[in-house]
Amino acid sequence: MDNKYAKTLVLDSSYIPRGIISSFRGFVITWKGNAEVVLKHDCKFKVQDPNAEYWKPSIIRVNHYVNQKGHKVPLTRENVFKRDNHKCVYCGLNKRQELTIDHLVPQCKGGKNTWDNLVTSCKSCNNKKGDMDVEDFTNIKLDPKKPHYLALLRTTGNIPEEWMPYLFPKK
Repeated sequence: MDNKYAKTLVLDSSYIPRGIISSFRGFVITWKGNAEVVLKHDCKFKVQDPNAEYWKPSIIRVNHYVNQKGHKVPLTRENVFKRDNHKCVYCGLNKRQELTIDHLVPQCKGGKNTWDNLVTSCKSCNNKKGDMDVEDFTNIKLDPKKPHYLALLRTTGNIPEEWMPYLFPKK
């Protein structure tokens, strides 16, 4: 079974991501009535009672607002690589030793070091792009975002697709 089914994303009452817990813990919280299941995984828990089946929760929403200080996501080379899954956004190469950072709007044209201007690129694609704007280099639609701090925690292996709207919200 895929490791992504072992974890549950926890949202507060306003649908803001607050944590990642085990699916079993997520089940217990909802069973006690302290949260509701927003989405479930495509698999069930195995229990001793053959007549009982329980879906593993993928996303739960707790019944109260969790007031936390904002978690800062530092703009670092490694965090850009993590956000882009250690793959070149142009060709998909995922050899870590070949990866670099590319500016969608080149620095020589006023491009800044910001989350929405930096992407992971392999050395080859970065050299081919040179000082071109991204639209002149490729027809691939790129829209990099500042990730939620939980998205950078790679404890779960692959992040389930259904978590993406919460961890990478649209502006």
